[in-house]
Amino acid sequence: AEAALQSVADNLHLLGWERRNGGQPRVSVPLYAAALAIYEAVLGPHHPQAASTLVNLGNAFFDLGRHAEAAALYRRSLAIDEEVLGDDHPDVAMDLSNLGIVYRNMGHVAQAITLFERAHDLLQRTLGAEHASTLTVARNLSKLRSSEAGKDAEGGAAA
Repeated sequence: AEAALQSVADNLHLLGWERRNGGQPRVSVPLYAAALAIYEAVLGPHHPQAASTLVNLGNAFFDLGRHAEAAALYRRSLAIDEEVLGDDHPDVAMDLSNLGIVYRNMGHVAQAITLFERAHDLLQRTLGAEHASTLTVARNLSKLRSSEAGKDAEGGAAA
């Protein structure tokens, strides 16, 4: 019975992913939520598959502009991944990056920079400086620092 339930959750998760990537994040939310409920019931609330589903559900909320809800889900995924995979795992870095993105969009720039720095350092150590994920986080960090430097310069000039 558990294998059948997990198969249902896998299909719901995949369908949610297809709908979100097809431009239908609103349709993907209940699919991801149902998959998450099954994963948590069958595999436990601290399973990496639950963490992955939390991220995808958070991405759908992010797409819908529901940033606070996305951030809460990303924080839950981060906690699971740190607990299960350890602090030095690339999935932890990606959780940090996701949080950085949503915090940036919420206007929490200092927190976003700190999260991107942690993610970048971790990715450099685990995947290397030239890995695509490392380079993406580096670009996000650089853009955010540049935009903040521009704001500081504008503020200084106006004073």
